[in-house]
Amino acid sequence: MYWADKVVKDIIDSGKFKPFWVDDMKTPSGRIHVGSLRGVLVHEFIYKALLHKGEKATFTYVFEDHDPMDELPHYLPKEDWEKYLGQPLFTVPSPEGEGNYAEYFANEFKEVFNKIGAEPEILWVSDLYKSGKMNDGIKLCLDKVDVIRKIYEEMYKKKLPENWYPFKVVCPNCGKESTTNVNGWDGEKVKFECAVEGIEWTEGCGIKGEMSPFSGEGKYVGKLPWKVEWPVKWMAIGVTVEGAGKDHMSAGGSHDIAKLICERVLSYPVPYALSYEFFLLGGRKMSSSKGLGTSAKDIAEVLPAHILRFLFARTDYKQTIDFDPVGTMIIPDLFDEYDRCYKAYIDGSDEDLARTFEMSQIDNLPIREKIYLPRFRDIVNYIQMPNIDVHQKAEEMKGSKLNEVEIEIINERVAYAKIWLEKYAPDDFSMQMTKSLPEQAKNLTKEQKEFLSKAISLIEKEEDAEKLQLSLYNLTKELGINAKEAFSAIYISLIGKQFGPKAAHFLLSYPKSQVIERLKAASES
Repeated sequence: MYWADKVVKDIIDSGKFKPFWVDDMKTPSGRIHVGSLRGVLVHEFIYKALLHKGEKATFTYVFEDHDPMDELPHYLPKEDWEKYLGQPLFTVPSPEGEGNYAEYFANEFKEVFNKIGAEPEILWVSDLYKSGKMNDGIKLCLDKVDVIRKIYEEMYKKKLPENWYPFKVVCPNCGKESTTNVNGWDGEKVKFECAVEGIEWTEGCGIKGEMSPFSGEGKYVGKLPWKVEWPVKWMAIGVTVEGAGKDHMSAGGSHDIAKLICERVLSYPVPYALSYEFFLLGGRKMSSSKGLGTSAKDIAEVLPAHILRFLFARTDYKQTIDFDPVGTMIIPDLFDEYDRCYKAYIDGSDEDLARTFEMSQIDNLPIREKIYLPRFRDIVNYIQMPNIDVHQKAEEMKGSKLNEVEIEIINERVAYAKIWLEKYAPDDFSMQMTKSLPEQAKNLTKEQKEFLSKAISLIEKEEDAEKLQLSLYNLTKELGINAKEAFSAIYISLIGKQFGPKAAHFLLSYPKSQVIERLKAASES
């Protein structure tokens, strides 16, 4: 059974968690990395699996645009942006154009997950506060501060000060949120101080005062700390299903505290939870503000939308995804795996693979009819051969004319094969004929040179690639030379490598005079 279907079976069989409200969230502190798509898509697949079972469900995605700017992304100049440190992100100007900082990066990320078929309703936490929806939870948390202190002490084995309260106001003087500490609550107003010292990366203005902690009527005055805010957000929205990365779900982590606050403070049922593994890029966990890894937008430009969606659909949420496209064959392998699932969908040979294919589709499912799927790596080879028409070659391989769907698939793969060759392919994957005789050709054996010399006459008279391939193979037997060594001599002479695409096709893809001249030079070197 497909992993998302298993999760949904567990949710439904429990008899709890209705109405089904699936939710995920992210702080848009900078350019959001591809790893954050895992959370979006884990919840997207659960949502779609609920719908597949005929259940009614809602899917929301929350941008935590009210969190303070606590560090600067490496791509923003410090001299222009450090003055905003400590302020809520939605009060910081956009790096470009209209809107604010949070909207700028959130919308860039939203465009990516919309492109790959995830279209949750977007919520902004600043709006939840401004609308007053968080106020009931805020009051409960301030009134029951002793209970929350005990939860923290229970989790962290460290006593909190008697004047610690779970709230941060926006300083009415300097506009900073990170620097304020609430140290009193009388049931209507909180006492606060904007500390000058205590945070390395910014400083407050030093004022003290009292104010209401309740936002409303379009005004935002402050926030709960993340671990307290999470369950209050569940209650304010009505969330019943929400997982998180394993860092939040580990023992003593954010979710354990949120769960206890639900039970002891809010009296709100804890949503169905699941802990999903990290998305790694070359073994590194993603970070949105430090510039490590690759942004979701960057990856969305080098993979077709359905292939990017497939990358997440194929992997159980309990398994790590380690995606390292640079200098590896991981992208061609991904296309191969997608094709395997596509074929299973068509012929019904494997139910789980077919379901994975279904979940990777963005639009309506294709008709279940036999289709020719050219391997991505073959397309990569063909586009490097100057005399090869990819569509004509595909028709040769298929044995009949291509239909519209097949032409569309080939055109897409040609476009992305060019991108892969330019940005990610291993250095030794370039299959273009070198401008001059490679140095390695000087080390060819006497037998290899003899093979090249006699191969020239075969190339001169043969136009059919399959017949030429057979003639070259027969020549190896005639000369008593190992076929691998013989064909290696061709590749070394033309591209400086010991391997390459099918020899005859490659030889006939270039002008014969050019190929013959090169092989003659190699045989005489």
